[in-house]
Amino acid sequence: MPVSNSRDTILLERRYAAVFTTITDESIAKLAAAVDEKLRDALAKVLALPAGTFDDAATVAPKVREAMKARKAYLDTGVLFGEAATEKAIEVLGDKSEDPSLEDLNNVLPSLIDEFSLDACRLMAVQFSVSLGGFRKLVNTDERFAIPSTGNAPVAAAAAPVKDAAAQEEKKRARAERKEKDKAARAQAEAQRRIARGRA
Repeated sequence: MPVSNSRDTILLERRYAAVFTTITDESIAKLAAAVDEKLRDALAKVLALPAGTFDDAATVAPKVREAMKARKAYLDTGVLFGEAATEKAIEVLGDKSEDPSLEDLNNVLPSLIDEFSLDACRLMAVQFSVSLGGFRKLVNTDERFAIPSTGNAPVAAAAAPVKDAAAQEEKKRARAERKEKDKAARAQAEAQRRIARGRA
């Protein structure tokens, strides 16, 4: 696996961990109960919890939180909790689902939030916040989808404007390289979804 993909996986794990700190126990219980029956076994295996755990709304959230922390399973749990919203988004976006714009997302999010909840859609957004430009913009511009600061990531200083030709060329090269990385990251995100769904 390329280094950038490993880094992306670590970054996503941290982002999911940060987002889960802002999700209430009640919401976690609802998200767990809403996981499709065919994905229940995968969720149980990811968290090493008995499948029946997810039906007990009174105790499920603390157990899920403890298991995610112990097993470093924030990413896989987040993918599975957001899977129904993700599948519906792919269906509704159609051809645009490969790389939706912020406008595309804003067009479909209201109905997705109504159907699956804001938290399910937040978890979906985290999954693609590294690999897809529209989701990157969403988490950076819409406070409902913002990734909470964990205090671990240094804030990059704003770069001074650069005007010389050599610097502009370097920026173009970096953009082309970033596009390639984004393409690889999209493939990684899709692979991660498949892994989370079939995790033994």
